[in-house]
Amino acid sequence: MTTLLRKDIVWLAFPRLLGFAFNWGLIGALSVQVYVYYMTFRNDRLFFKALVYTVFLLDWAQTISATYDASQWFAFGWGDLEALDNLYSEFLNVPILTSIIGAIVQIFFGWRIWTLSKSKAVFAFIITMALLQLAGAAAVGHYLIIKPRETNDIPGLPKAVGVRLGTSAAVDIVIASCMTFYLLRNRSEFAFQTNAVITKLVRLTVETGVITAAAAIVDLIFFLSMHNNALHQISGVNLAKLYTNSLMMLFNNRSKLQNDFGSSVEDTEIRLESTGRGGRRGLESNGTDATVFHATTVKSDYSGF
Repeated sequence: MTTLLRKDIVWLAFPRLLGFAFNWGLIGALSVQVYVYYMTFRNDRLFFKALVYTVFLLDWAQTISATYDASQWFAFGWGDLEALDNLYSEFLNVPILTSIIGAIVQIFFGWRIWTLSKSKAVFAFIITMALLQLAGAAAVGHYLIIKPRETNDIPGLPKAVGVRLGTSAAVDIVIASCMTFYLLRNRSEFAFQTNAVITKLVRLTVETGVITAAAAIVDLIFFLSMHNNALHQISGVNLAKLYTNSLMMLFNNRSKLQNDFGSSVEDTEIRLESTGRGGRRGLESNGTDATVFHATTVKSDYSGF
């Protein structure tokens, strides 16, 4: 960077400051959610515990990396225009860590869709898209290591960012749509309280999917239209936190559903058997080849989702 107007400095610094503040706010919210999960679901599956604590640690790593960048911009490099234009470790905290967290969450949701539908094609598509956005993230990280500057004029960088964020938004929309479809397809066959649980899950699934997809799209639009500003940083540095907070909302929602519907729903088991052609699903008391939906019990494997 050679010459910057005052307004350029403001539009480079202020969005980063906002993004950094939101990042710490979201990691605080995530920490509370993980604590609630730890206290409430002590007997959850080891797989679910590993998932929760892995993304939690990755998110803290992302926040620490973002904090390092902020300290360079607003403390150690204060008043230095070259420092303001340097992205430092952003190659790690925005494209790499964010996409790793996003892919983990997306593949998990893909697995949940598979347990509902037994559709290998949908699951394979979600995995492929998640890995594609990871590949895009690796390419973005490569470009930012070579030239760690706030610019979109590096040859190949806009395409890599487009692959990463466009694919991420697309797979979020696919996940929300598929979850909604497969939940609603079974809704009318169950009792009133079970239908009420499913309705809540559908609403929560759509809301979280829309939030993450919208954040990725906004990030992409701001990046592609960027000119001496860092507006894309507001959503870009926080996208990982939106994924993990959305995931934890769905995990911890089990406890809320139990409080809302009481013990009469606590022992309801919805076993959604795949017939291979979208045929009838029903209620069973026992079985080994069915997907278990303990509707609200806290001690279930993965109730309420």
